[in-house]
Amino acid sequence: MVEAVAAYRRQGVLTLALVNREDSPLARAAEVVLPLHAGEERAVAATKSFLAMLAATVHLLAHLLEESRLRSALPLLPEALHRALEAGGELAYLEDAEDLFVLGRGFAYPVALEAALKLKEVASLHAEGFSAAEFLHGPQALLEPGFPVLALAQRDEALEGLLATLEGLRAKGAHLLVLSPEPDALALAHTPLSVPVASQPELTPLLLAQAFYPKAEALARARGLDPDRPRHLAKVTRTR
Repeated sequence: MVEAVAAYRRQGVLTLALVNREDSPLARAAEVVLPLHAGEERAVAATKSFLAMLAATVHLLAHLLEESRLRSALPLLPEALHRALEAGGELAYLEDAEDLFVLGRGFAYPVALEAALKLKEVASLHAEGFSAAEFLHGPQALLEPGFPVLALAQRDEALEGLLATLEGLRAKGAHLLVLSPEPDALALAHTPLSVPVASQPELTPLLLAQAFYPKAEALARARGLDPDRPRHLAKVTRTR
């Protein structure tokens, strides 16, 4: 990452880094630095720095696009994140699971990928994240009765298509775990995981992630694992 940013900068490209440490090599390599101020990230599987990065991105977009709607919603975000910690439902169905698909579309898709990664890291669960549309082109062939599928759903232009996909997966015998503020999505779930409604749809991904993290931690402990000490992982991974 550092070398890529340095190479872009040498070509005259404006480079911007969102970092938790302003003295990090990435911050030194970039032309513009946006500090996240998340505090020390002690967990190997980073969580608060991910949330802080999403929040900073929303702030940046709100100002770049001169979007007053988003600007007015941002001061309400801390309280919404606090409420998301009390989201209903648990991942108990996954205690003995070996495989899992995690699906999302639209704004929820990147958080679905993050959820799949965290379940690998802290719960040693083989979880694969997909766009719900891409999933229909092949991976669904692995479904069998009771196969767990975690879907992240929110109100956006992709919601109608996602609901149709979930109906089809349920008919194929998948066990649906749905993390969402949307009643129509939760109604399709075998395991509903309710999330508070965000004041703006662009903020819903943060609430989905915030609600998911404690559930992933609880699942890891139920599977006899220490989520703060994932196997084979270290806080800093150096690649070449």
